[in-house]
Amino acid sequence: MIERDALRDFYDDYYNILDDVRLDEWPALFTEACIYRVIPRENFEAGYTLSTMYAESRGMLVDRVMGLTRTQMYAPRYYRRFPGPLRIVSAGAEDVRTRHNLLMVQTLIDKQTEIVLSAVCHDVVVVDEGRLRLRERIVVFDSEMIPNSLIYPA
Repeated sequence: MIERDALRDFYDDYYNILDDVRLDEWPALFTEACIYRVIPRENFEAGYTLSTMYAESRGMLVDRVMGLTRTQMYAPRYYRRFPGPLRIVSAGAEDVRTRHNLLMVQTLIDKQTEIVLSAVCHDVVVVDEGRLRLRERIVVFDSEMIPNSLIYPA
């Protein structure tokens, strides 16, 4: 069974890695076979799987990072993520299902900070190779519209 303190430490590491732009470390927070989706609330609630971002393996997450860090051109920006309180939805012998709200903001060097994402995260955390990893992360954003600038993971 995964303890609450271990989960909190895991999520602290998760968001620190992203906020510190250590993107090469991000895929290792997922199991080899995983699901990562960023999906509008309307699609999620209707049971549709059409997502704004989608990956079904750690390899696809690695590809996403490579695209972000090596091929895409965009204005320099900083992201900060503000996760809400962590709720354990269910805990079994194999996994823990969690839920928490997430607010994500971006700051372009020459502009004011703006909200780019207001969402709820539905996660499945497991012990894999002796460490906690996400087997599934579904980020359900509230608005039907998100800025084109949502280029980094949530």
